[in-house]
Amino acid sequence: MRADSEEFLNLISDYNADCLRSLAFSLHNELKELKLRQSANERIYTEAHIQYSELEKKYNTLLKENEALKEQLAKEIDKNTLKARSTFGRKTEQFLSLVDAADNKTDEPEDERQVEAEEQSDERKSRVINFTDHKKNDGKNDSKQEKGKRNGSQKQNRLAASMEKLPKQLIYDFDPKALDEEYGQHNWRIAFWHCHTTLEKLDSPYYAKTVYTPVISSGLEHVLKTVPYANPLIGKSAVSPSVIADILYRKFILGLPFYRQAIDYQMNGIELIKQTIINWVNRLVPEIMGPVCDYLTECLLKYKYTQNDETYIQVNKDGRGPGHKSYMWVHCSSELLDCNPIIIFCYEATRGTDHLRTFFREFLGYITCDAYISYQVLENEKNGFITVTGCMMHCRRYFAEAFFVNDVAEMSDKQLLELPETKALMLIRDIYHEENQLKDLKSEDRTAIRKEKVEPKVNQFFEYVHSLEASDEIFSNRMSKAITYAVNQEDHLRRFLADGNISIDNGHAERVIRSYSVGRSNWLFADTVFGAEVNALMYSVVETAKANRVNVRCYLQYLLEKIPKYLDQSDKSFLKDMVPWSDAYHSYESQKKQADEQLCQRLFPEPDRPRTPRKRESVVHTPSEVQKNDELPVGRSA
Repeated sequence: MRADSEEFLNLISDYNADCLRSLAFSLHNELKELKLRQSANERIYTEAHIQYSELEKKYNTLLKENEALKEQLAKEIDKNTLKARSTFGRKTEQFLSLVDAADNKTDEPEDERQVEAEEQSDERKSRVINFTDHKKNDGKNDSKQEKGKRNGSQKQNRLAASMEKLPKQLIYDFDPKALDEEYGQHNWRIAFWHCHTTLEKLDSPYYAKTVYTPVISSGLEHVLKTVPYANPLIGKSAVSPSVIADILYRKFILGLPFYRQAIDYQMNGIELIKQTIINWVNRLVPEIMGPVCDYLTECLLKYKYTQNDETYIQVNKDGRGPGHKSYMWVHCSSELLDCNPIIIFCYEATRGTDHLRTFFREFLGYITCDAYISYQVLENEKNGFITVTGCMMHCRRYFAEAFFVNDVAEMSDKQLLELPETKALMLIRDIYHEENQLKDLKSEDRTAIRKEKVEPKVNQFFEYVHSLEASDEIFSNRMSKAITYAVNQEDHLRRFLADGNISIDNGHAERVIRSYSVGRSNWLFADTVFGAEVNALMYSVVETAKANRVNVRCYLQYLLEKIPKYLDQSDKSFLKDMVPWSDAYHSYESQKKQADEQLCQRLFPEPDRPRTPRKRESVVHTPSEVQKNDELPVGRSA
C-alpha cells in the first residue's frame, strides 16, 4: 500500500498547479459519485432486509397455519371415520369387533357420484389373533357354527315356550273323503296327530262399548231422573283406559309418533285425528302419571346408589332461538342394588348444575356417572354426603376411538398387538372379564372378590397408563385424550372396588337412554315445553315398568283405570299400590290375563277331535258317534 502511495506521489510531483487542480476536481467528482452509489446501495439493502423480514414473518405465519390446518384436518378425518362407523358400522366396543371394523372400514355413500360404482367383493379381511396371555378359556371348545346352532335352537325354544302361554285356536286338518280317494275306503286309520303351531294376530282389535243408563220415572207425577254416568277420564269423551293405554304404549315403547297412529286409526275406519290424541295425552298424563312419578322419585332418593346420565331433546317453542338444545336427565337405581328398579326422566332447558342441586337436595349416597363437571361440582358442594363414582365404559370408549382411527389394515398381528391402544384395551378387557362373573353375587361377596381378582387388574391398567403419560413417545390426539381422561378420572374409576353395590360403569343408564333415543329418532322433537315434560313423565313410567319386567300396556291401563278414583282425595297412600311391583298390580294383571283367555276361548271354541270312520258307519263321518278307543293318542309334534 505504501509503495502505491509513493508511486502516485512521484507521478504527480512534476504536475503544475492547474493539472493538480484539475486532477483534484476529477477525484472529487468520482468520490461524490461513489458516495451516491454507496447511499443507493445502503437504501436498497435496507429495503431488501425489510422485505426479507416481512417475507420471513409471513412464512412463519403460513407455516403455523399449515400445521394448524393439518391438525384440524386430521381431527376431522378421525371424526368422520368415527361418524361413519357410528352410522354404518357396529356399535360394540369389544376388541375383536374393533379390529374387524378397522380392517374393513365402511365409507359414507355418495349421493351424486358421477362414476358408476364397481361391483364390490364379498371378501372381508379377517384376522386370527392368538390372545394366549389375555383370552380366558373355560375348557369348552365349541366352534362358532356349533355355538350358532345352539343359540338358534335356544331362541326357537324360547319362542315355543312363550307361545304355549297364549290363547289357542285348535283346527283339525281332516278330510275323510280325500283320504278315502287316496288310500281306499276303510283302508286307513288315524294313528296319531302331528301339531303345527303358528303365531297369529287378530286384524282389528277395536270395538265400541256402549253403556246405557236408565231414565227413571218416579211418583204419580212421573218425575224423570237420569242415573248419573260420567267418563272417568274425560267427561263426554270417547276416550277409554284401554285405547289411551294403547296410544301411550305405541308412542313411548314402540316409538310411533301420534300422527302415524292417527293414520293407522283412519286406515282401520276410525276417524281419530292427531290433535284429538294430543289433547287426550296432554290432559291425562300430568293428572294420572304425575303423582306416580313423584312417588317413584321419592322412592329412588331413599336408595343409596344411583346411576345418572343426560341426553338432548329439541323443543321448538321454548322461548329461545332456533337451534338451542334442551336436555333429558336420567336418574335410575344402581343395576347391582338388590331393590325394585326405578328410572326417572327429568326435562330441563339447560345442562347446568341447578337441576342436580334440586333433584339431589336430600340425597345421601353414591352417584355413578360420566366425567361431566356438574356431578363433581355437586360432590364438592355436598362435603362428603354425596360421592361420585366414574364410568369405566367411558374410559374404554376413549381408547377404542383412538384405536379405530389408526390405519391398522396394513399392520401385521404382531404390530397390532404392540400398539399402546391395543394394550390399554386388552387390560380393560381383563378387568371386565373378572367383573362380569360377579353380577349374580351378593354385595358383600362381590366386594371381597373384587379386592382379590379385580383390583390387581385395575392396578395393572393404571400402571400402564401412567407409564404412557411419563414416556416421551408422541401419541395421536385421541390417544392423548384417552390417557388424560384415565389419569384425571383414576380416583373416581377406582371407587367401585370399595362397595359391591357400585357398578363399574354407567352402562345401565346409557341403555335406558337408548330406548328414549330410538323414540326420539322417530318423533324428532317436542313442540312445547309442556310436551317435553309429558315425555319425561311417560318415559319414567314405562321404563320403570320395563325394568320391573311387567306388561307395560297392561300396567298403563291399570293406572288409567285405578288412579282417577283417588284424584279428589288428599290422602296419597294409594300410590303404594300404583307401582309396578305392588301386589295390587300383579293381582290385576293376573285377572286381566284370565279375562283375555276367557274371551279368546269364546272366540275360538275347542272342536271335537275327529275319529277314524268305522265300516258300519255311513260316508258322513260323525266324530261324536265314534268310541274313544278307536285310535291311538296324539303323538309328539313333528
